[in-house]
Amino acid sequence: MKQINLFLLVILFGFCLNLRTVHAQATPPAIPEDGLRIMQLMKNPNGIRRYPDALPSLLKMMNEQTWAKFDTDPLFISELTDERMFENPILYVNCDDQSNLEFSPEENQALRRYMELGGFVYLDAGIKASFLGADLGHSYAAWEERPEVKEWFGQVFPEKAFIPLDRSHDLFRIFFKGLPKNADLKIEASQKRLPATVLTFVEQEKWPQGTYSFVGIKVKGRLACVASPICAMGWGRDEFGNWIPPISFRIRESAENFDENLKLASFTGGTFEVIREDGLKDIIYSEPGQRPAWVQEPTGRWRIFKYYSGEEISNYAHSFYARLGMNVFLYALLN
Repeated sequence: MKQINLFLLVILFGFCLNLRTVHAQATPPAIPEDGLRIMQLMKNPNGIRRYPDALPSLLKMMNEQTWAKFDTDPLFISELTDERMFENPILYVNCDDQSNLEFSPEENQALRRYMELGGFVYLDAGIKASFLGADLGHSYAAWEERPEVKEWFGQVFPEKAFIPLDRSHDLFRIFFKGLPKNADLKIEASQKRLPATVLTFVEQEKWPQGTYSFVGIKVKGRLACVASPICAMGWGRDEFGNWIPPISFRIRESAENFDENLKLASFTGGTFEVIREDGLKDIIYSEPGQRPAWVQEPTGRWRIFKYYSGEEISNYAHSFYARLGMNVFLYALLN
């Protein structure tokens, strides 16, 4: 019975999505009065949450922009053996909010069964890059899940491994496609556009075609779990509808003589080899705190990491992360 209920939930809400393929005058299908509730894992209910407004804000946006209807109050669970697991098709886990990612054999068995019966798991902050340190945000082209996530799912599905999601994957275009436009940012088109150097890097390297670094696990041919660098930092709004918290961009820049000067530059941090999406290696040079400072790329080119802040930067980042988050949850409902 639990398997049937879960399957029906997914199918029902899948048909209730506005995928922009229905005529503008069409009447939306009937939606149950109670919206679909997203489960959120909090192993320590009294623990500190980094982005407490994130998921409720995202679910509210989804209610406003799609025909899907979500309860904006997540259902918090502290154990994977919670019986309510099998009444709700999506489990959201902000890995940074957990005291640890260690679970009992019974919990791991329950999670495996949940995914085999059609449940979907989203591991936010499930990818980390060693050169970024503990508190410096999302990774750059880092395809590997963080070690504790790898160890955890090695116990849940020892016969499986996380694999990268290709940039052409449907998850990145299930509803939103490409990068945000100025009209998406609540900024007048004539004002506060992204600096040209920033926009070029974002379009060509940081988030090409509105995509991101994701890995996932397939169960019975279906993508049942995805892990990403932190996205929740871009979902929150305050009581006045303003994005919170501010977000900065880290991009790579070059200039005349950088190749020669950076070869000779001194530094006090470590070096890190990072596997790129094309399989080649970047060598990252860091400063204290493991803050990336510059990089030698496979072509031999040297570039510095430059950090940009400001309202237009933050609004753009928030809009991108919100669109990406909505794509993830809508994909989960349709597949």
